[in-house]
Amino acid sequence: MIHVVAQITLKRGTAPLFLREFRDLAVLVRQEPGCMDYFPAQDVDMGLHYQPLDPDRVTVLEKWTSRKALESHLRSGHMRGFHDRIKDIVLDTNLTIVEEV
Repeated sequence: MIHVVAQITLKRGTAPLFLREFRDLAVLVRQEPGCMDYFPAQDVDMGLHYQPLDPDRVTVLEKWTSRKALESHLRSGHMRGFHDRIKDIVLDTNLTIVEEV
């Protein structure tokens, strides 16, 4: 099982636009072979002093059955189109990809 955590920092105030685009994309991604989970999330304030909060960050959580499935997803046309549509509002992306051991 492959897990992906992508933290995307966006230009101030553009999270709603990103989420609209993402929700359209997610419908297609969830139909891809090997996709077990694919959804956006945002920070929840739990009142912890060590918890950084950022309303302009979206975390995308993904679960794939295999590396091959993830590789296929990354090459898909709808992913390329999505990246083209959001490139002007993304400031930074931090990607973590892990495999269960």
